Amino acid sequence: MGMWLYPTIFVCIVLCLIGYYLTVKVGHKIEHSGEERDSEVPDKIIEHPFLLNPIVLSYAIFLAFTGIIIFYYWARGY
Repeated sequence: MGMWLYPTIFVCIVLCLIGYYLTVKVGHKIEHSGEERDSEVPDKIIEHPFLLNPIVLSYAIFLAFTGIIIFYYWARGY
C-alpha cells in the first residue's frame, strides 16, 4: 500500500480543497446578495441534475481511483 499512500492523500486533499472553495463561494454569494433564500436552479442543472452535483462527482472520482487501485493489484496477481 506504500506506493498508493501519497496519491490517496493527494486525491483526498484535492477533494477537500474543492469542497471548501465551493462552500466559501456560496457563502460569499449569499452574503453579497443580501438574501438568505435560495436562488433559482439554473437550466443546466435541471437538464443534468447528477452531472453538476459535487457529491456525485466526489463519489465518481473516489470510485474511479479505487477501481484503478483494484485493477492494478489484480493485474499484478496479488
